[in-house]
Amino acid sequence: MLLEPLISVIETVKERISAHGNVLRENETRTRMALIDPLLQGLGWDVSDPAVVLPEYDVSGRKADYALLGDNGSPSATLEAKKLGESLASHRMQMLNYSNASGVEFAGLTDGDKWELYEVFKRGQLEERRVLDISIANTSPHEAALKLLLLWRPNLASGRPSVAASAPVLAQQPQPTPPSASAAPHHPASVATPQPADDTGNWISLAEITTVTGQQPPIAVKFSDGQVQQIKYWWELLWAVSESLVKDGKLTAAHCPIPGIGFINSAPVGPNGRHFGKYREVPGGLYLNVNLNADTVVRHSKTLLTHFGVDPATVHLRFA
Repeated sequence: MLLEPLISVIETVKERISAHGNVLRENETRTRMALIDPLLQGLGWDVSDPAVVLPEYDVSGRKADYALLGDNGSPSATLEAKKLGESLASHRMQMLNYSNASGVEFAGLTDGDKWELYEVFKRGQLEERRVLDISIANTSPHEAALKLLLLWRPNLASGRPSVAASAPVLAQQPQPTPPSASAAPHHPASVATPQPADDTGNWISLAEITTVTGQQPPIAVKFSDGQVQQIKYWWELLWAVSESLVKDGKLTAAHCPIPGIGFINSAPVGPNGRHFGKYREVPGGLYLNVNLNADTVVRHSKTLLTHFGVDPATVHLRFA
């Protein structure tokens, strides 16, 4: 699948919001027909096929506007639709509570312009559970397409949505393209259970690693709190380090641009204003340049940890 058709749909939605916003703000049905349904179609959700999308789906005694069905035929996500311009804030917790009671892992809200998606069973504050927050009207079509891959059907229906996982190819994109066209990249998968304590012989401190050119990447990275992330490519080490710092509250978009650190930013651009050639989005609205060789990944990982007061010796890598 090329992203060009999705970008075209997004452009149409933006035009309709601009040209017909007053009419669409009067009525939820108009919003759904003009904005929401076309975008769902562009993301692979055939709203006319009950094997793919079930409208008016019963969620704990109330009706969700859409149930987006997973590969197993059960809802991967529910989606609540509101008329254009209606506040989503008052509906968030109720939506999450209903989905929680029904065992649906993801829940979304949209007014056709703003799209939000939440991890229902993730612990934490509401903003920590939000995995998608985008305004179509205020985002470029190319950036919107990349962010909306969380709702792309093959991604969301898998039960483990990720922008990087099985992402379609973006054709003729004037902005940076995702890395590794030859091998489908993926977000590192968090492993909740730490590796056994007697497994230390296979772990090497990041501080001890210097030159790694030509060496196979590690298969996992372990942080001081015992959390482990599986990785497959060298760039995923830097992604995992960045995500860990975000989760600890040390790294936020407010810190960017970081003096002397040009490989992560609140937009996919470096300190010289040039777009990252290849990048991945990090939770918290951050973008990571992944057009890097192995040695640079290791060096940048150490630099980022040290900048935020984390000793690289407390981070360990496991090799096959």
